[in-house]
This record gives sequence, C-alpha cells and structure tokens, in this order.
Amino acid sequence: MRVLLSALVLLALVGCATTASEPEVAEVSGEAIYFERIAAPPNARLEVVLQDISRPGRAAERLGEMILENAGQPPYAFSIPYDPAQIDPRHSYSVAARLYDGDDLLFVTDQVHQVITRGFPSTATLKLRRVGSTPAQPLGELPATFKGTLPCADCPGIDYHLNLLDEGVYFLRQNYQDREGGPFDDIGRYLLSSDRDQLTLYGGREAPLRLAISGPDTLRLLDRDGGHIESELNYDLSRQPALQPLEPRLLLGGMYRYLADAGRFQECLTGLNMPVATEADHRALEKAYLAARERPGEALLVSLEGQIAQRMPMEGPGPVATLVPERFIGVWPEQGCPPPIKLADLKNTYWRLSLLDSEGVQRAPDQREPHLVFHEEDRLAGSDGCNRIVGAYALEDASIELSMLATTRMACLEGMAQARRFLETLEEVSQYRIIGRHLEMLDESGNLRLRFEAVALY
Repeated sequence: MRVLLSALVLLALVGCATTASEPEVAEVSGEAIYFERIAAPPNARLEVVLQDISRPGRAAERLGEMILENAGQPPYAFSIPYDPAQIDPRHSYSVAARLYDGDDLLFVTDQVHQVITRGFPSTATLKLRRVGSTPAQPLGELPATFKGTLPCADCPGIDYHLNLLDEGVYFLRQNYQDREGGPFDDIGRYLLSSDRDQLTLYGGREAPLRLAISGPDTLRLLDRDGGHIESELNYDLSRQPALQPLEPRLLLGGMYRYLADAGRFQECLTGLNMPVATEADHRALEKAYLAARERPGEALLVSLEGQIAQRMPMEGPGPVATLVPERFIGVWPEQGCPPPIKLADLKNTYWRLSLLDSEGVQRAPDQREPHLVFHEEDRLAGSDGCNRIVGAYALEDASIELSMLATTRMACLEGMAQARRFLETLEEVSQYRIIGRHLEMLDESGNLRLRFEAVALY
C-alpha cells in the first residue's frame, strides 16, 4: 500500500510539473470593419498584428499575428494568441490591420488601437480606412483636454493640464506639487509629425515638448529627442470627458493696435487675435502705443505680462478669448513677430545634416556643409561635406527608398571619414518623418540614424 501511495504521489507530481511547464497563452480579439459602401473582393486577405509600440522612433516589435485568407466581407472577426510572459506592464501594445487584394493594399487602420496594458482591454474594434482617402484625425475630436500627473525629480509629481484647441493652438499648465511659485503656463502651436505618430508643442519653453499619440485618448511624454522614456512610472496624459477651459497667465509678445477706442492684440506664438480688456495696465499700453505709432491703426510689437481670459465681447455671442494686460513692459516699433511654426515640406527644402548616428556633425571651413535637397520628379541632390551627392528617391507613406546614389571623387583636407559614414548611412535608411522643421531618417529596425534641419525653402 505504501508503494502504491508513493507511486500515486509521484504521478501527481509529474502531472503537476507537466502542467506547470506548459506555457500560459492569452489572446487579443475583436473585429475589423470599414464603412465605405464598397464590396471587398472575394479573395481579400486580412492581416492583423499585435505589436509593442513603446519605442517611438523604432520599429514596432511584433508579438503575434493572424492572417485570414479569402476573408470575404466585413466585419472580420480576429483572435491573436500571445505569451503573457512577453508583456511588460510598462510598455504600450496595439493591434493593427490591413486588407489586401493580392499584393494591392485596399484598407488599413490609421489610428492606434491600444490593448492589454495601461488600463486598456484585450478586445478592440479596428476601423479600417480606404487607402488614398483622407486619414482620420489621430487626436480624435478637438478641442480637448488631456490631464495626468507625471514624474518629478524633486517633488511628488507634476500635474499637467493640456488643452488642444482649434487651428493648432495649445494651452498648457504645469503645477509642481508641494512647490511654491506655480502653476506655470505655456501657450503655442502644436504640430503632428508627418507619420502622424507624434505631437510636438512649440511654445515659449526652451525646447519643444514631444508626445507620442498612443491613441485618440492617450498622449505619452517622450524625451527631448522623441525617444521612449524607459520607466515603470506613468508618463501618460488622458483625454477628459469634456473640455476644461484654461486662462493662462504669462509673459506675452504680440502685435498691438489701438483704433476707434478699442485695442486688439495678435499673440506671436499662437496667432490668436484678441480684443484687449480695458482694465489692469491697459492705459499704460495705450499711451506707449500712441506715442510710438507713426500712423493710425498701425500694428506694433509690444511685450507685457497678462492673462488670456474668457470674456463676453461688446457684440455677438461669447465668451471669447480676451487679453487682460496686467503689466505693460515695452513697445518695439522696429520689430515684429517671427514666422509661425509649420511642418516643413520634404521636397524642395534645403535639409542641413545635424546628427549622424547620435553624433553632432562637424563642418569644415571652406567646404560645403552636409545637406540634401529632395527635388521634384524624385531626384536627390546634396553634399556629403566634401563631394556632391546625386541620386533618386521613392516614397510610400512613411517609407523612403534611396537609390542610384553617386558622388564626385574629390579629396578634401577635412571630413573625409564623416562624409563616408554619411553616404553609407544613407544607403541603410528606409523610413522618415518630419517633426516641425526637422527631418529624421531611420533604418529598418526603427533606429534614428540621421537628423536634418530645414534651413531654406526654395
């Protein structure tokens, strides 16, 4: 009996060990749909992938996929198994789908559908867009408020309140918990990257603020170079159910005019054109303007401390954004606002090389600086800093293929090694994106290899 019991115990242990050794399997599931009244071809092929999207600037890591041949008509049900051991709770994951007719791409997801971590479920409904149609707004409906408490090096946390308004304008308030002197307000313009994966805030701060668009309801703070911040801490801002107005108070510069007993102010960073409230320090502003102007109604650059408040206008519906001039500083008749920030065009722009594989670029005296110009008709020209470069390029969405690259063969006193590395790196890039006035080129693995800055438009 003792032998029999021992054998039974051994069999039970072996059974437990076998069960424990079997890998746990989970899955994401849902359906993919499109709303165009177009029948899919009977042999359409649906491909759905589960991927790690935690590293902006790097290719997404694929964790699983489902391929459905002869998919028929939508909606398309999908299910993708994955190993939970591969999931890092600090990372972000999404599912994406494409519908093909043979090798021809018909429909594609153009929004981020996040799953599994950061409070997102393991199910999703994927909305497909017909290739060639107008892309959906990756930020969802605007205006909108995004909020979150993000890490702080020397305080409990930083409360972010970000309002994305119409026509590319943003208001931002940061409140450092348990610290005196706040909150701190910033205003400016926001731009989507050309691949629509990142949002950049250009305001009064020293460097732009970059955020990954994890979905229409989530923005994730990136480092200054647009890289993912590796941390278990929360760096997400979440969309709020309704717009929560902000009335920022900060140092302002803009074009002011006073005519017919009314002042107007066009702020430089945002382009907002606002009435000026007749309160606080408005008399000092009016007096200095009238003394400096040469003709009635002339717009002059002024600087002041003030608040952008919501007030009812003299006529019409409201409230409207109104400048409250709290402290007048000065008027500058010989100056004006700089040109508004905008997304540079890839073509016909002089792109000066500023970063080569994480290293700054050296410029030799009496030699051309390394640069590229993407001309019409898919022609490429430029310089490696020593010799002229010519070639061809082809674009497809965020992909770029450089071909037939050739250079002259002059020997230069300086910069030959850098020029050679530049040309070799050009042959390795396959993706690009434009962030404001910067062009970034990446390799197949999504590694940032080259960064350029727009210097002049033709």
